[in-house]
Amino acid sequence: MNPLDRWKALSTRERTLLVSALAIAAIVIFRYGIFGGESEVESASADAQWVQVAKIENYRRILARSKATDQQGAEIEARFQADQDRLTSGATTTQVGAELQGLIGTLATDAGLNVLSSQLLKEEDVDGFRRVGVRLTLSGSLEGVARLLSSIEGNEKDLVVAHLEVNRKLGTVRRPTTPTSRTVPDPATTPPPLTVSLEVKTFMRQAT
Repeated sequence: MNPLDRWKALSTRERTLLVSALAIAAIVIFRYGIFGGESEVESASADAQWVQVAKIENYRRILARSKATDQQGAEIEARFQADQDRLTSGATTTQVGAELQGLIGTLATDAGLNVLSSQLLKEEDVDGFRRVGVRLTLSGSLEGVARLLSSIEGNEKDLVVAHLEVNRKLGTVRRPTTPTSRTVPDPATTPPPLTVSLEVKTFMRQAT
């Protein structure tokens, strides 16, 4: 029996069911057979684009962090260099001590004090840094001591007064300051000069 005879032999209900089944099969084949591959390609393409965008955003974040890190590093380096510049210069502790000794002596003279003696202190190790200090014995007025302390605290160098002792005793003037007046002071009205013991310290610059 050929296909036509078989079709004629079917009842109306069987023919309707067969036609419906063929129509559904055709729709399924048309939908998933023709467009299914394209949908998968489109889905894969969309996923690839999303991955690429995510990689770009991640790279931008890494680049931003790198720039921020570089900027922060430059700021830290600038602050470190500024702190270094505030320390007394010198390649060795002896050089630093001599420089500090000369600086404090000059400040004392400018404040109207007489430098009776000056000596370098033994260097100290503080958390891996070397601290250098000088001890001076001075003679002069209380106003001169105040001016000296103000000069030390306001100096561009990083200096610390570690010890200060003031005695109301007559100090032997070994290096008299240049007199600014020919008037001889009256011993009855002029108080005797003070004797001042002063220690000033600073840290040595780190080798760069």
